[in-house]
Amino acid sequence: MPPQAFAITAPTTDELTKVGMGLAGAGIAGVVEGVIVKMAPNLGALEVPFTWATLLGVPAVGAAGALFTKGMLGDLFAGVAAGGTAIAAFVLPAMIMPDMFGKKAPGLNPGDGVKLLRSGNTARLAQEAAARGANVGLTLE
Repeated sequence: MPPQAFAITAPTTDELTKVGMGLAGAGIAGVVEGVIVKMAPNLGALEVPFTWATLLGVPAVGAAGALFTKGMLGDLFAGVAAGGTAIAAFVLPAMIMPDMFGKKAPGLNPGDGVKLLRSGNTARLAQEAAARGANVGLTLE
């Protein structure tokens, strides 16, 4: 390879436009998929088909658009394909295997093992709870 291939230079206008359009497409895909996936639970029986169609359809539309268009529009569709694929890769594992990916590991959730006290004199209640839980082992005979 020629040494110029490894040189670091300022990006050209074409490169900046290509990256900017790709980012815009990814942002559009994220907003559209996010809104539809958040709205889907309100659709009742249509929730599952709507969610799957969105998560699989947006990357497919983006890829088809990127393959069949040129220029800025092709770059925009390439961004839609990339953004849609990233969102699908993030969401689909939890949908397919909710037992493995849908729950957080025990002990890592904030508040695990925290016992809430009744309202009232919380300091006294905390002391009583601590006293009940302590097993000192002293006996008087």
